[in-house]
Amino acid sequence: MNMKKMLTLVAYLLIVVATQAQTLQSLFDKYSEDERFTAVTVGGGMMNLGSIIGKHSSNSQNKELASKMKSIKILTLEDKGSVLSKTFIQELDKVIEDGKFITAIEARDKGERVHIYYRLSGKDNADMLIVSKDKNEISLIWISGKMSKEEMLNAFSCNGKSTIREEKSEGSVS
Repeated sequence: MNMKKMLTLVAYLLIVVATQAQTLQSLFDKYSEDERFTAVTVGGGMMNLGSIIGKHSSNSQNKELASKMKSIKILTLEDKGSVLSKTFIQELDKVIEDGKFITAIEARDKGERVHIYYRLSGKDNADMLIVSKDKNEISLIWISGKMSKEEMLNAFSCNGKSTIREEKSEGSVS
């Protein structure tokens, strides 16, 4: 393979990876400006402050994990039966599918459903999505950080055993 073809291939792969990351960001950008949604963003500075304050905590694993998080973003819509809600869920399903998120946990209890997805890109970049739905609202929590696959899996561990099922998401939170 000549150098020109190789550089073109590398450039294409970088564009594909960047497009996947922008898709999730564009979903948040679009709906965080909509007044029908409640939007919260906690940036890296606040995450660092939390890990400093948490120094007195006895759980060093949680402190280390918190220090590796870059941001937490939350979107909540309190009108689940609306056309807007259905559109949001369809767009979210597409982001999950196109972004190659892996299903970590699916839970259902008394009318509430929770789906947790994750993806790893590059050596130490990880995204986690938590989607919570009940009859009145839908919430999306996006946690972004500099974590390896092992650290991401440990975030879901219970007594040293991972609760992650490593399978590709079917892309539906419906």
